[in-house]
Amino acid sequence: MYGQPSKNISGFSLIETLVGIAMTTIICSTLFLGITQAKLYLESIRIKEKAFQELKNYTNEWKSLVASGVSNFPSDGTDGKKISLKSDSKGKSIIEGKMYKNITRATNSGQYSIYYNISTFIVWNKQNFFFNKNTDLLDTLRFNTYQIQFSIQ
Repeated sequence: MYGQPSKNISGFSLIETLVGIAMTTIICSTLFLGITQAKLYLESIRIKEKAFQELKNYTNEWKSLVASGVSNFPSDGTDGKKISLKSDSKGKSIIEGKMYKNITRATNSGQYSIYYNISTFIVWNKQNFFFNKNTDLLDTLRFNTYQIQFSIQ
């Protein structure tokens, strides 16, 4: 009876151990992929918040100029006003936005109440978000508002 193997062997076989390792690897890689996508999504939200704040300041700047009586508005051209939305640790711009404006006198503006339509927008490249490899994807945020021109007589 000494030569026969015992039927009560405790422990795991090689196949069971390899299956356990494979399942753990798949679960961990899925978890890390989810964490990476969440971080990229949060970064895109931070960039949109920065773009919103910059566009709000830009719009308020032009609203104050209109309110103070300025009526000559220079053209933005094709370049617009460049603004950094994300920078690296050295201060170099990674994602850059361009702000544009279109200010026109409102069509139903009267003789005593002159007001202007102020349309501003910012455009930036979405190339670093998620898995988009295409560099032609743009994101845009727009404001459209009116501002009365105050005159002191």
